Amino acid sequence: MMRKGFFYAVCCVLVVAVAGVAYAQFAKPGKAIAYRKAVMVLLGHHFGQIGASLGSATDRNTVAKNAGLVATLAPLAWEACMVPGTDKGDTTMASKVFKDRDGFTTAAGAFETAAAKLGTVASEGDMGAIKAQFGAVAKTCKACHGEYRSR
Repeated sequence: MMRKGFFYAVCCVLVVAVAGVAYAQFAKPGKAIAYRKAVMVLLGHHFGQIGASLGSATDRNTVAKNAGLVATLAPLAWEACMVPGTDKGDTTMASKVFKDRDGFTTAAGAFETAAAKLGTVASEGDMGAIKAQFGAVAKTCKACHGEYRSR
């Protein structure tokens, strides 16, 4: 148990360190886009791992590990979304993010809150509660992508 806590602490420190370095590079829209996309790829991967594990009651540890990572990653992309020019170029972020900052911030906050709750629920191990919260997180993803992502 102690090793698991230490592992999560080290992961959190590394994520914060990388975020700090990336934030310093956000003067260039391309760097912010690359950072945001990397965070989204990681979120998608770990969220997908949870979804793939939900059918097996024996995968509680896998679910908890990935849910903890989703909760940690959830707040990281938003600063990169607010850099002027990041709605142009190699991105699917819609310019509506800049036109409706309050709505976007609310949607991002709903995702962060739902992801944090998923991390907590997953650590408790109740697969029914995990499935329900997984669905709640998925709804926040869809809500934001539906409004603030161009195709």
